[in-house]
Amino acid sequence: MRDTAAGLLIGALGGLVFWLVGIPAPWLAGSMLAAIVAIFSGVKVGMPDWLRAMSFIFLGIQTGTSVTWDTVDRAAQWPLSIAFLGLTVVFVTWACTAYYVKRSGWDAATALFASLPGALSLVLLLASSTKADMRRVTIAQCIRLFFLVAALPTLISWMSPASAYHAGPGEIGSMVDILLLIAVSAAAGYALEWMRVPAGLMLGPMLASAGLELSGVISGTAPAFVLIPANVVLGVMIGARFSHFTFTEFREALKEGFSGFLIALAIALAGAGITSAVSGLPLALTLLAFAPGGLDAMTIMAFALNLDPAYVGAHQMARYIGLALLMPLVTAYVLGRMGVAAGATAPAQPSKLKDR
Repeated sequence: MRDTAAGLLIGALGGLVFWLVGIPAPWLAGSMLAAIVAIFSGVKVGMPDWLRAMSFIFLGIQTGTSVTWDTVDRAAQWPLSIAFLGLTVVFVTWACTAYYVKRSGWDAATALFASLPGALSLVLLLASSTKADMRRVTIAQCIRLFFLVAALPTLISWMSPASAYHAGPGEIGSMVDILLLIAVSAAAGYALEWMRVPAGLMLGPMLASAGLELSGVISGTAPAFVLIPANVVLGVMIGARFSHFTFTEFREALKEGFSGFLIALAIALAGAGITSAVSGLPLALTLLAFAPGGLDAMTIMAFALNLDPAYVGAHQMARYIGLALLMPLVTAYVLGRMGVAAGATAPAQPSKLKDR
């Protein structure tokens, strides 16, 4: 509990500083950077599973209550957009894998799992069944997410400095409605989690709250005091992933991680640009939806940047579920084509990272 309290306090202070300075998406980026600085300064930062679950539920609620009948009408544009997203995921994975193999000298399995965009927990679970270098995979994935959270809000704000593409309903005013929303959404989230639906803790509340909103049972979005704590919890969670590495390891991995981030961002920007031109949607919106980060981080960033969270959440969810369903088959096929069998990968190149 002491480590959890320290993490929340440090994250909240970091978010507050970023908010006062006027940095985009302050509560997410500020809490993440503050947590990383604290960790490398020797401070123990913790985040229990139940608090993580609550942040996912509240994020799902916030996304679902932003859905209106106008959103449903616009959803006719989404299938084509999601198809372009699928192609972007393929190109990001291929390009980053080629870079890590040819330029960094990594073995095929390590390069492939380090390159898959998003779904970090699923990637690590699948990578653990091979002889991929788990430390390289983990730090490459974490550093890409780190740069996305740190740099993407500023890039998007620069692309659309005075625009607001999402004008959702006002906040829910009745405490009874808020309690009903939380109870129904949490039940839906835990039900889907129990059924092992990918991202069930977020998908369940998203569907339940959208149903309540569209049916007229409730009207408005969850209050802002729900979203800010979810930002802080998520930022500290991202930062806490670096607690297993020393600062030296982090510094040595920055070059390769930053290169992978640039490759992934360039391809995502190209895919988002094509989608924007074809669909007529704003480039800032399609870029955030195509960004190769986590479902939770990119969706919560949509609220912070005042972009359509339903569009961003639907695309990030589609990618997450697609990876969850197809990743085992696709990675087995790709590794087979590379001459790497699961559990018997080619020996990894000597790692610069310290073995622990």
